[in-house]
Amino acid sequence: MPKVLALPKNTKGRDFVVGDLHGAYSVLKKALQQARFDPSKDRLISVGDLVDRGPRSPECLDYLGNPWFFAVRGNHEDMFLTICNPDGTYDEARVRRNKQNGNGMGWILKEDQATLAAIHKAFRALPLAIEIPSDCGTIGFVHAEVPKGQDWKTFKKNIEANDEHTVDSALWSRTRVEHNDGSGVEGIDRVFSGHTVQEGGTRSLGNCYYIDTGAVFRLMKGSKKAPDMFLTLADICADRREFSRPPENNDNKRVILKEPPKSGPRP
Repeated sequence: MPKVLALPKNTKGRDFVVGDLHGAYSVLKKALQQARFDPSKDRLISVGDLVDRGPRSPECLDYLGNPWFFAVRGNHEDMFLTICNPDGTYDEARVRRNKQNGNGMGWILKEDQATLAAIHKAFRALPLAIEIPSDCGTIGFVHAEVPKGQDWKTFKKNIEANDEHTVDSALWSRTRVEHNDGSGVEGIDRVFSGHTVQEGGTRSLGNCYYIDTGAVFRLMKGSKKAPDMFLTLADICADRREFSRPPENNDNKRVILKEPPKSGPRP
C-alpha cells in the first residue's frame, strides 16, 4: 500500500468521510443507515483513530475488510504498531501505561494473539493520506494536519519520502487548529482531518475541515456529561455552510448530506 493512496473518482455513488471512531462502531452503523449508505456504490473514508477508548475496537477489522471502506493511519494506529509486534505479541507494561494515561489501550489485553496480528497487518497497510477527485474538486484526507506552509503536492512528496517532520504532522500536529490558522492548504480543494476534538460541531479553517466531534467520549460518559460531542458523517461535497451548523438532534451523530437521502440498500 502506498503512503499516499490515490482513489479513482466515484462515478456511481457518493463518498462520505467520518470522524475519529475509537471503537464507536454502533454509532457509525446508525449514521450510515440515516445516510442511506449503499455499499454497492458509495464509499466511506475514515480520518483515522479507529481504535482505543470505545468498547468495540477489534471490529476495525470488519470495516477494513470491506471494499467500500478506506482509512488513513491515525496516531492511535501508529501507537498500536509501536506496542504490538507483527506476530500479535505486545509489551504489556506499555499497554497498561497507555490505559492508565487515557489512551484507552486496555482492549488489547483481552484479545488473542491471532486477532492482534491481523490488526497489526491491517494497520501497517494504512496510508498516511488519501486523495480523491470529485465533482467538487480534489479532496484530501489526513489524520492530523498538513504542515503549515506546505502545499498538497509537497506534502505528498514528503510523505512518500518519509520526511520526519511531515509524517509527524500528519499523525500528531495540532498547530493549525490550535492557532486558528485559516491559511489553508494550496493545491487541493478540501482537506478533511480528525485528531483534535471539536466540541459542539465541526470546524473549518480555510479549506481544512476538522471533523472529530468526540463521539466516543459521549458514548463513554453519556449525553449529560458530554452533550456537545457526537459522531460526524459527511458527504465530502456537502455545502461548506453545513459543516458549521450544530446537530439537530440528541442521538450522538450528525449526518451532513449533499442532498436528501434516497431510499436504497443499507449496510
